[in-house]
Amino acid sequence: MNAFMTDSQHIEVSYIDDSGWWMGNGVEHVAAGTALGSDCTPVVYRPSAIGKTARFHPESGTWSAEIENMASKSYYSDTGVAFTIGMPDGTYPENAITAPPPDYDQRSQAVLYVDGTWKIYRNQIGMSYWDHEGHEHTITEQYFDLPADCTFEVPPPPEDGYVVRLMDNQWQQVADHRGEIAYVKLRASETDQDYQITELGAVAETHTLIAPDLFDAWDDSSDTWVYDVEKERHYKMSIEKNWRDEQLRNVLDRIDQYEKDQNYEQHYRTSPLSETEYLGLLGYRKLLCDYPESDGFPFGERPVVSYPESVEEPPKPTMMQRVLNKVKPR
Repeated sequence: MNAFMTDSQHIEVSYIDDSGWWMGNGVEHVAAGTALGSDCTPVVYRPSAIGKTARFHPESGTWSAEIENMASKSYYSDTGVAFTIGMPDGTYPENAITAPPPDYDQRSQAVLYVDGTWKIYRNQIGMSYWDHEGHEHTITEQYFDLPADCTFEVPPPPEDGYVVRLMDNQWQQVADHRGEIAYVKLRASETDQDYQITELGAVAETHTLIAPDLFDAWDDSSDTWVYDVEKERHYKMSIEKNWRDEQLRNVLDRIDQYEKDQNYEQHYRTSPLSETEYLGLLGYRKLLCDYPESDGFPFGERPVVSYPESVEEPPKPTMMQRVLNKVKPR
């Protein structure tokens, strides 16, 4: 508490706030019998430099050590909101940003402190942008950075057999054959195979989308498949040899049955062949054996069985003859 004055006088004072912090210096008139108010002290403090301050301790009548006055210091949030420390001995909060944001239009823009610098954002909420596959997205964030491989440019419609893709920041038509079969033009090794396409892009030069027929070979001069007689020849030879072998087995079985039957009496025979048919099968057997070496094989005509016209068949025995043949003479 300040002492009462016996005489009226003017006294130089330092003004203080409720906490004792220096608020400036001035001169107060004190009438006799009165004292200075609690908001000032005759123990004058003079800052050593602008921005310095101290705190008065009325109990000891002394000033604290001089410090930098932080009361009016400003700081900002990462969205540009300004704050003041307010206390002379205050400190900046942990995430305080001391650099002021740049000037911006608050009606259409916003600021954000990113990676040590202020960045101005234009209000784009509700606008559309497209990813690299042409899918449309809507902006819902105030602080929006266009992602990599995205654009604000509307993609063109895809052409038939193509899709649009963003490449080098430009829309391009990319061939789309996914799900189709790529046919190998020339099988140089076992690894050269047809395959189903799963990726975008043009078909490799070693393959084509044109499906070949069974006996086709790729012709570079016409850039397409052409009929290859040699391919069919190998296939046809296998087919014809299998057919010949099956026919020959059947013919030999029938001939063998007929020839064995000749050792038995007529009524014990099981072969249904006549002599004419037997001779026809002999000729057919010869034709079958010679077939792979015949002209035009395997594209020629297949052998057919024929029967000689000059051979007379013996009359078939009557019932009485068949019975007599069974009776042995005494």
